[in-house]
Formats: sequence, structure tokens, C-alpha cells
Amino acid sequence: MKLILNIFFIFYLVFKPLMPVLDYAVNYNYISEELCVNKNNPKLHCNGKCYLEKELAKNTQDDAQSSKTKNQGQKITDLCLPVEISEIQTGYYILTIRDKNIYKENYHYFFLKPIFRPPVF
Repeated sequence: MKLILNIFFIFYLVFKPLMPVLDYAVNYNYISEELCVNKNNPKLHCNGKCYLEKELAKNTQDDAQSSKTKNQGQKITDLCLPVEISEIQTGYYILTIRDKNIYKENYHYFFLKPIFRPPVF
């Protein structure tokens, strides 16, 4: 579930700047006929590109303002801890090794013995 949510979040961040262009492509007829500033001058062949430029400028301006407010809003706070918590107690512990040999080999197996057999005639 986290993976799917992360993928959607990444796609949102990647495609967020493209939303005004996608909106322009989907609503091309409405924008070129109703929202275009230069609809009275068909010789300019604007077809709503002025509206697209305004939306892109507004989008970049909003991103710039949000980044400024994020940087200005950061404050350093002091952390107050009680004396009992802030002191680190160090203790010296001596580790003793009880048994150095955990596995004892009391047997020996010769692996080559079954391989070499005399020929049978």
C-alpha cells in the first residue's frame, strides 16, 4: 500500500507543472473561444496561448512563493532536558569467556578412502 501511495505522490510531483498544459489541451475549444484575450483579433492566431502563458506564470509564481514561505518559516527551537536524562552513565563491564572451544572435534574422517579402491577383475 505504501508503495502505491509513494508512486502516486511521485507522479503528482512530476506532473504538477504540466497540469496547466494538460488543462489547455483538454479545454482547447472553450479557452480559445471564451477565455482568450485576443479573440477579437483572429489574425494573431493566439487560440488561447495567452491564457496558457498566464496560467504557467501563475503556477511558477505560486511555487516560488511557497518555497519562500517554507524557508522563512523555519525556526530553531531550544530543547530542554532534565538533568537526570541528559547525563550519560557509563559502566565498565568485564566480559569473561567461559569456553573457548564451543565445538570439539573428537573424530576424524578420511574423505579419500572410499574413492580409491582396487580394481576388480
